[in-house]
Amino acid sequence: MPTNTPTRTKKRGIWLLTICLLSSPVPGCDDGQVRFDKRSEFQRILVVDEGDKRYLRFGKADSGNQSTMSMSDSQAVAVEYIRFSLLGMLMTPRRERVLMIGLGGGTFTTLLRRHYPDLWIDAVEIDPVVVEAARRFFGVQEDDRFRIHIGDGAKFIRKTPHEYDLIFLDAYSGEGLPPELVSPMFFAAVKDKLAEQGVVIINLWDQGLREGFLAGRFREVFPYTACIRSTDGYNLVLFGKETAMPAATRLVEAARRFTSEADLSFDLAEVADGLNMQCPPRGINSMETRVGMR
Repeated sequence: MPTNTPTRTKKRGIWLLTICLLSSPVPGCDDGQVRFDKRSEFQRILVVDEGDKRYLRFGKADSGNQSTMSMSDSQAVAVEYIRFSLLGMLMTPRRERVLMIGLGGGTFTTLLRRHYPDLWIDAVEIDPVVVEAARRFFGVQEDDRFRIHIGDGAKFIRKTPHEYDLIFLDAYSGEGLPPELVSPMFFAAVKDKLAEQGVVIINLWDQGLREGFLAGRFREVFPYTACIRSTDGYNLVLFGKETAMPAATRLVEAARRFTSEADLSFDLAEVADGLNMQCPPRGINSMETRVGMR
């Protein structure tokens, strides 16, 4: 869910938000207007508008972005790692059922709903206030084939009777990645609910020295992996399978066809071309990984 923090300084952000909250509309308020601010039992949830973008943030109005949406272009996919993650749909031959652990603003589920209307989607989010914000401010709408489950992702994985063709692990709190959602036991439970030839995606955001360790742990359960890093260096998206990955050339071609047929707002073939089939070995540190990856 998280991406890099806003570029303006904290001092300017606090001043601007104070003016916008206490005063009538003034120039500049569109660059930092709090639309939603509510505390849950887990953390403080905010929705902040800045110019053309709407952000979901945890903890503070100027913290990292959990979700981003363009308010002027409903087809735009503003978050790079979400664009990367769509590639997972081309890594599995069957595309019937998807599980999302961590809803955020629902950017990925909205993207899937747009291009795969017959897909069955389960999204699990532990914080009901996050779900409220997603519904009210990010256009998330459930239907007969898309269900949001409020609860613990690890418990859901153990209890669900379904197998999934794609499982996306993207659950973050204001304090980072919950340890129970990257444990060997959890990855094993995910493997048990993965359909034959299915794919698991995990977004590792700003994990520092833990990144290589977590990537290695993931690879112990899902031996066939590929990965790609965001251009700012903070997000590493890992794809894992129990069976072999599609050949790189075939994946690029499939992505090129899908980009054209689905009229995507971005080039998925370019994403596929940047995919690394040799993910960072266990123990490598974050800086070394950034040098060796896109």
